[in-house]
Amino acid sequence: MEGPKPEPAMMMVELRDTDPTVHYVKDIVPGEGWWRWTGQQPTVKVLAYTTENLKMVVDFALWDTAMLQTGPVELSFFVNDHLLDKVRYTKPGQEHFEKPVPPAWLRTDEESTASVAIDKLYTAPLDGKKFGFILTRIGFVPK
Repeated sequence: MEGPKPEPAMMMVELRDTDPTVHYVKDIVPGEGWWRWTGQQPTVKVLAYTTENLKMVVDFALWDTAMLQTGPVELSFFVNDHLLDKVRYTKPGQEHFEKPVPPAWLRTDEESTASVAIDKLYTAPLDGKKFGFILTRIGFVPK
């Protein structure tokens, strides 16, 4: 990339941003406010300004009512379809995930994808709609 170095925040999709939908690839329910419901594997795209010394960061919540139905859930964290980590969650609440990303998994000349897959979806009893978890932000930040 030529020119000034972009702000690190440009590699983070904040759901409270004015129009985060430009980053959506799939499984993020449209809405307003600072969070969104997800489907099975919410995925966003962001352009990394470097491949070195980055970590994936995801802030999300597991809904107590959903976990009464699903029980413990396992979330798989991916960067460009590479599995970065799997974490089992046994209780509801706010969660924060972060882990370094191998530089070879990223490029600076095309957008990268960041996604989180949940193994069990909550099914709403009234209308049968399926939901994963509550997402507030996802992307890459410098280490």
